[in-house]
Amino acid sequence: MTKKHILFVDDQELVIQGIQRQLRPYREQWRLYFATSGAQALAIMAAEKIDLVVSDMMMPAMHGYELLKTVAERYPGVVRIMLSGYTDENNLKQSLEVAHQYLSKPCSAETLREALSQIFKIQDCINDPLIAGTLGDANALPSLPAIYRELNAAIADENTTTKDIADIFARDMVLSARLLQLINSPYFGLNRVVSSLTDAINLIGIKRLNNLVLSVHVKTAFPIASPELERKMEYLWQNAGRVGELARLIALAEHQREDRPDQAYLGGLLHNMGLLLFLSRGGGKTLELLARAKRHEQPITALETEIFGFNRCQAAAYVLSLWKIPPRIIEAILLHYTPNETDYDGVNALTAVHVAACLLQPANPNDYSHLFEMQLDEAYLRRLGKWERLAEWRALAEKVAEQAGGSR
Repeated sequence: MTKKHILFVDDQELVIQGIQRQLRPYREQWRLYFATSGAQALAIMAAEKIDLVVSDMMMPAMHGYELLKTVAERYPGVVRIMLSGYTDENNLKQSLEVAHQYLSKPCSAETLREALSQIFKIQDCINDPLIAGTLGDANALPSLPAIYRELNAAIADENTTTKDIADIFARDMVLSARLLQLINSPYFGLNRVVSSLTDAINLIGIKRLNNLVLSVHVKTAFPIASPELERKMEYLWQNAGRVGELARLIALAEHQREDRPDQAYLGGLLHNMGLLLFLSRGGGKTLELLARAKRHEQPITALETEIFGFNRCQAAAYVLSLWKIPPRIIEAILLHYTPNETDYDGVNALTAVHVAACLLQPANPNDYSHLFEMQLDEAYLRRLGKWERLAEWRALAEKVAEQAGGSR
């Protein structure tokens, strides 16, 4: 296996020495380069093929933002990570404009190794010419809507009010309608009809709104050309909502904190995004996939790889990476069929999405049940010490199915 080349940039020698010590056990896996300034880093990149740059933020002469912005312009295929102990809100927002991921100091060797391993799995999808040739390169694909970035910025601002968020939503009729549809669905079990955007936002919670925006954008950005096929695949969207909700409940049941339940929710919501991409952009190969899937010839992801050269998980990871969706969410989608491939030994979004997708499979959605078939990875769940939790997760799945008004 070809070694990945990683460049670390920090103006403090002691920090550089610490990283060298931390990552010494991984020298067989990665080739490491070190620089103490932005200028030195760019000189190294001019001479060596670097796959990933990890930069400090506050450096003299050249700020980390400036360095990563330059790297993005000169070497757009290089993954960019900001590693810093500064949490100033303005600096953080600025850094996230040019970095794929932000890691806080101090950062343990294990946390850093997991983040790097995760990103390299995703990078393999970005650099796969087969995927770009089928789905379109970065310039040919739809970009994230401005409202998604605007909403994220508003959520990050502690002075934002619910009315401010409602005003953003009110400018988009499709999103407003979808929000009201969701809040009045059986999931929330309300005994009244909600018609106010402000009330809906208060009930659903601000943090889940950007997930809603992204899911609506995915559906509109990759339409299915055939009306008949779109009707048959309506289950795709029904299932997405159920799996997202169950993944969130599993994350909460496993005491996941901060934004991890939201990561699980979005991962579940988009776990079959790759199938949508096939239906939208796969052409004749998609028709072959659907015909052969009816015959249950082989595991579905193996069949997809045989036909397209890649599977739905890799297809979704490719597009979401270009949109700079956080790597932990992309990993939950990329590996949800094969979770034991992760290097992380704890419960996270991947765990919740894998279990939720397995427990909420359809019985027979228009003769295409094989498209959704999955097997619980017992080895993975035992490795996490969570196999015994399955009974409680099944109970949550039954609850979600019942609320959705249909059987599993």
